[in-house]
Amino acid sequence: MNDELYHLWIGRADAEVSADFADRIMDAVRRAPPPSKGVLVLLLSSPAVRFAACVLACLVCLYRMAAVVAVFVAQ
Repeated sequence: MNDELYHLWIGRADAEVSADFADRIMDAVRRAPPPSKGVLVLLLSSPAVRFAACVLACLVCLYRMAAVVAVFVAQ
């Protein structure tokens, strides 16, 4: 194994961190604006829209199954 590269890497990991590092990071996180939700997320959060999408998916699935059966029945 190449232990020399490993020890060089470990040596770089011993960097000094200021005492208020975590506080500055947490302050920056708290100041950041909350992410905005997209239109699709807002639409899919509605139970009625989710129900309609599920019903539509079921109808499409049933249509596809009927189309497969129709191939064999039509002959």
